[in-house]
Amino acid sequence: MFASLLQLMQRDVTRGVAGTILLKVGSGGLAFALFSLAARAMSPEAFGDFATWLSVAQIASVVGLIGQELLLVRFLNEYDVGGRADLTKGVLLSSLKGSAIAMLISISAIAAVASIRGEWWLLILSVSAFTAVNAGLMLGSQIARSLVSILMGEGNREFFWRVAVVLFLIAVLFGHRQLTPAELFSAMTVAMLAGLLVQVASILRVVPHLRDVTARFETSRWRASAIRFWLSSILEAANQYFDVIIVYWMLDPATAGVYFAASRLANIFAMLSAALYTFGARRLPSLYFSKNQRDLEHTLKLMAEVTALCVFSGLFLVWLGAPHLLGLFGSHFIAQQWVLIVLAIGTAFQAAGGPAAAILQLTGHEREYVPVIAANVVLRLIGFLILIPWLGVLGAAISATVSLALATIGLNVLCRKRTGLDPSILALCHFASDKSDTYVVGAADSND
Repeated sequence: MFASLLQLMQRDVTRGVAGTILLKVGSGGLAFALFSLAARAMSPEAFGDFATWLSVAQIASVVGLIGQELLLVRFLNEYDVGGRADLTKGVLLSSLKGSAIAMLISISAIAAVASIRGEWWLLILSVSAFTAVNAGLMLGSQIARSLVSILMGEGNREFFWRVAVVLFLIAVLFGHRQLTPAELFSAMTVAMLAGLLVQVASILRVVPHLRDVTARFETSRWRASAIRFWLSSILEAANQYFDVIIVYWMLDPATAGVYFAASRLANIFAMLSAALYTFGARRLPSLYFSKNQRDLEHTLKLMAEVTALCVFSGLFLVWLGAPHLLGLFGSHFIAQQWVLIVLAIGTAFQAAGGPAAAILQLTGHEREYVPVIAANVVLRLIGFLILIPWLGVLGAAISATVSLALATIGLNVLCRKRTGLDPSILALCHFASDKSDTYVVGAADSND
């Protein structure tokens, strides 16, 4: 068994997946530290307000990007394989211009809603600034991931800036003072802006060859794809962040804060899904568009092996440690350990499904993806309306888990039907039963 694990870790694909997962886990650990420290530095109501406005800002960032972040992943890889520098420059210019205009509209909408609610002007300003910088970092990370490296893309988006914010929160706690949502949003914005500037500098260093290239535009093709990507991005953002807003609206700010904390902890598995998406977005499109079926299937198999190991070990840790994990946010969070366990089951099921969503979107089947995610959102909202009045915040967790499991099954069925690929951990059963796979994988390993 030890020899098998050692052989697994020596493969280049495995190291790539493991490195991406470690980056995501590190980012998740910092996010966990950030939110747990924030919960202790704020009153329960203030933390609930922060969690709700953070969810609103995240959704607004996605809305303002109008699908350009996924569009870039899709076409930068395609044009790189085809050696089309003119189209690469064109899609970059088009995406930057379109997202900048749409983001101004999105920020204006946030400011207007907050003003109508009578929110403090400093909170409105800080949330608006956070939304803009967060969107820039989201877009920049996709460009940097495709043109520079995963570390430059995801590291600046999710890792490095959080270190500064965590240190800031530790200083606040040592100073024995209460923090307001506006102050935390301001600190996060400043730290993220520094990460964005580093990201932009790294991108500019690798694209000097595009300066003398005449940009070519495939506007109609990009527009059609962007609309589908935009819808899917909004629906994904609703899946991740709209829950907190609904709980805030149907229950109270303190309970919204509890649900937010539990959902962030359950994201240990969502981090795995995000890591798989990040690695897949870097490697799978080039294999697909170059029609390298052998290496594509081999990569998916190794991704499934790492995923299975992470899912089962992670579920075990959450089952045993739920009260202790929630206790890091405060003593009043511990009573909701079953909310965390139920949410973790849902996100673990999603992770076990593998990067089905990434494969569908990055191989030109994004049209198939949108109805599944839309159905997921609708089902989740119906579940909220039925179960929250009956079971409270636990009802919200049950609804989220059931809808997520059904969506994962639907996406995997579509992925197998449209691409012939099985991205889930069930693929391991297929490979184990295929006698000829021993020779194929052995040959592939010799080239790793």
